[in-house]
Amino acid sequence: MIVFSGATFKERRIAARVERALLGVLGQKDIFAVDAAMAGEEDIRALNASARGVDSVTDVLSFPALENISLPAVKSDFPPQCFDGGRVALGSIMVCRRRAEEQAESYGHAYSRELGYLVCHGLLHLLGYDHILPEEEKEMTALAEKAMTAAGLTRDKAR
Repeated sequence: MIVFSGATFKERRIAARVERALLGVLGQKDIFAVDAAMAGEEDIRALNASARGVDSVTDVLSFPALENISLPAVKSDFPPQCFDGGRVALGSIMVCRRRAEEQAESYGHAYSRELGYLVCHGLLHLLGYDHILPEEEKEMTALAEKAMTAAGLTRDKAR
């Protein structure tokens, strides 16, 4: 379950829809707790600088709480200290609303599509996926696109 602070009702619905779709694509039951927040440009720039050493505004940051997750996972795979209110604490995501709006306009698709994609991207990082190597990027992009399609947020239908 994703808890999205600073987000509008519509943004929270998009995030929940994408989370359900991604978990479905991965064959994963919803056992996780994810904290997400909308951020302004200065806040996300400062966090990007302190966390990654990159002093620039970015669209999404992810802070995984766990490593080496094997999916599909069940609650018994995790020790008691990994739980938050009966769910496995997966980590946190921060999305820059302004950057998402700019990218949606630049890519020619709806804000809902862009926000959904950024949330999906962040969730994939929390689940252990990365895009450092070309084959990792290909797998991560394919999973994200499947989830976006399942969520009904394709580039042509997300308006």
